[in-house]
Amino acid sequence: MAPSLNRVQGPAQLRPAVTAPTAVWLGPAPYFAAAVVLAVAAAGAAAIGSPLAAGATVLVLSAAFGIAMKARHRWKMSHPSHPVAQLRRELDHTRRGYGQLFSAVPCFICVLDREHRVVEANALYREAFDVSDRRLCYEICKNRSAKCVNCLVDQTFADGQIHSSEETLITRDKRRIDVVVHTRPVFDEHGEIASVMEVFTDVTEVKQLQRQLALTGRAVAGMAHRVKNILMGLEGGIFIVNEGLESDDRAAIDQGWEMVQRNVSLVTGIVKDLLFCAKDREPAFRDGVCPHDIVREVRDLYAARMKDERIEIRTELAEPPHCGTFDPDGLHNLLCNLVANAIDACRFDPCPDKPGHTVTIRCLRNGSGATVLEVEDDGAGIPENLSHRVFQEFFSSKGTEGTGIGLLVVQKVAEEHGGKVSFDSKPGRGTVFTVVIPSASAVSQPASEEAVLPAAEA
Repeated sequence: MAPSLNRVQGPAQLRPAVTAPTAVWLGPAPYFAAAVVLAVAAAGAAAIGSPLAAGATVLVLSAAFGIAMKARHRWKMSHPSHPVAQLRRELDHTRRGYGQLFSAVPCFICVLDREHRVVEANALYREAFDVSDRRLCYEICKNRSAKCVNCLVDQTFADGQIHSSEETLITRDKRRIDVVVHTRPVFDEHGEIASVMEVFTDVTEVKQLQRQLALTGRAVAGMAHRVKNILMGLEGGIFIVNEGLESDDRAAIDQGWEMVQRNVSLVTGIVKDLLFCAKDREPAFRDGVCPHDIVREVRDLYAARMKDERIEIRTELAEPPHCGTFDPDGLHNLLCNLVANAIDACRFDPCPDKPGHTVTIRCLRNGSGATVLEVEDDGAGIPENLSHRVFQEFFSSKGTEGTGIGLLVVQKVAEEHGGKVSFDSKPGRGTVFTVVIPSASAVSQPASEEAVLPAAEA
C-alpha cells in the first residue's frame, strides 16, 4: 500500500493535506517495473550478442534510470506541495522582507570589510554617495585620502564593541551633512568579525538650530552691550544739557543735545532693524520706482553727517535712469545699512596715512537688465580670517560697537526682490558690496553690456 500524503508531509494537524498529482506518489511499483525492464534488456543483449554488449547495455540503461530518478527527486522536492519547497519559499520571502527593510531604513547604512571597502549599502546611502569602483569609505563620504583619526571601524574590528561619534559627511553633490554614526560588528558562522556596519543618522537640521540659537545668544549679548554703551552716551548728553541749563551755557546745551540726538538715532536704528528682521513683512512693491532717486536720498541723508569726519559720500549713476517694480522702503533700508557699514569701516580704519575716506554709491544696469547697486569704501577692509563669516547671521567686525543686524537686513531685502548679495574686500584698501536685483519690469533706454557711468556726484 502506497504511503499517504500526510505521512510524507508531517502530522495533519501541523500541515494540511494537499492533493498532489498521482504521478508523484506511485509507490514501489515503478521501481519493480524498471528492474524487470533492465533484466529483459540484459537478457536480450546476451542472446543477440556477446556478454560485453549485454553489460554495456545494462550500464547505459542504469545511468538513464539514475538520471531519471534524480530528476524525479528534484522535481518532487520543488513541487509546491513538498515541505522543503514550502520552507524555501518562506526563506525567500523572509530574505526579500529583510532586504526591503534594509533599503527602506531612513538612515545611511553601509557594511565595510577590513580594508574599509563598502561591500553592502542601503538605498539612501547609494543615492547620497558614489560607491562604485570599490572605493574606500573615507574616500566615498569624506573626500579624504587617508583613514580618519580614531577610526570607529578599526575600533570595532579590534574589540567587537559598538562605538559612536559625531561626524560630517560630504555627498556626491558636495553637500555637507552632520551625522551621528554608530558602528557595530557583523559576525560570520564561526563567531568571527567578518565586517562592520556603520549607521549614520542625519542631524543636520538639529545642528543648524543649535548654531542659530548660539548665534542668537551671542547677538543678544552683543546688542545688550551696544545698547548699554548708547544709554551711557544718552546719560552723558543729558548731564551736559542739565549743566548748561543751570549755568545758562548755550554751547554746553547744544553739545549735550547733539549727544542725545545721536544716541537716540543709534537706538532707533537698532530697534528698526530688529523689527525688520523679526516680523513677517510683506514687501510693498510699487511700479515706476526709480532706484536713482533712492540712491540720492541715502547720499543726502549721510553726506550732511559726515562733513566733520573727513568722509565724503559720492554717487555714480548710470545713464539713462530706469524705473521698475521695487519696494522703495526696502531698498532705502538696504542702502542705508550698506552705507552705515562703509562709514564705520572708514572710521575704524587704523591706517594713519590716509588723509580722508570716500564712500561711493553706484546704481546701474547690467547686460541682462538687472539692477546693480554697489557701495564701495576705502576703509579698513575685512580681515581674511573673517571673510568666510560675512554672510553668517549677526556677523560684525566692529566688536561691541556692532550688532551684525545690518547685513541681515541687506540679505533679507535682496532676497525679497529675488536678488543676491556679494562682496569683495582687500584688507587695508577697502570693500565693495554688490547687490544684483533682477527686474524684468524695469524700463529705460537700451543699456550696453558695460553700463557707462557719468562723473561722480558729490
